[in-house]
Amino acid sequence: MFGRRKKDQADAEIEGADVVDGADTSDEGAASADEGTGFDRSSGPWDASERDVPEDDPTYVDAGAMIVRGRAGLDLQIPTDPQTGVATSVVALAEESAVELRAFAAPRHSGLWDDIRPEIIAEVKRVGGTVEEVESSFGLELRVEVPVQAPDGRQGVQASRIIGVDGPRWLLRATFMGKLGASADPDSVLEQAVRDVVVVRGDAPMPPREQIPIVVPAGAVRADAETKEA
Repeated sequence: MFGRRKKDQADAEIEGADVVDGADTSDEGAASADEGTGFDRSSGPWDASERDVPEDDPTYVDAGAMIVRGRAGLDLQIPTDPQTGVATSVVALAEESAVELRAFAAPRHSGLWDDIRPEIIAEVKRVGGTVEEVESSFGLELRVEVPVQAPDGRQGVQASRIIGVDGPRWLLRATFMGKLGASADPDSVLEQAVRDVVVVRGDAPMPPREQIPIVVPAGAVRADAETKEA
């Protein structure tokens, strides 16, 4: 259903120069970005330098900033901004749950997750929600509840779990919603899908916190087109 970039293009992105924006892309630099997080990535998510994904394997979807492995029962969507047409994230859906995936550029010697968590906590409290830091299989995650108004006017609460995984010069942020927004399940299709993600940071200079661009794969089918055909 989706196309992938050629392997030589992906390889060129992860080779690059030794120093980019003062950020060493050697193995030493990669290790230092992970050491401060307290999260073991030995089971994923992965950096592009750590996984060689065959370009002819149709189970992998190349979305630019990340490569996502398809699984039975997993539906992948790439929302776009209605005004600009720019892809904003990768969303995976399964088992009455969804997870939104975004990847961001990060500094060489430190991760972003420890800096970003307090900002998310402050924003949740500002809108009248509650948030709790919980140790999970992805390290420290945020359990969030925010007030929402249903279409019929009734007030409710929306639960979500936000995780952040620091890698070599990148942060992968995943927001679980639906059933997995209320409670974790490490054996679920979606949590395993997050572990399978391969982040493609590339060697282009990027300021920390800038989102690594999402690219709609060649051959992707627009959801509104499917609806019209149905």
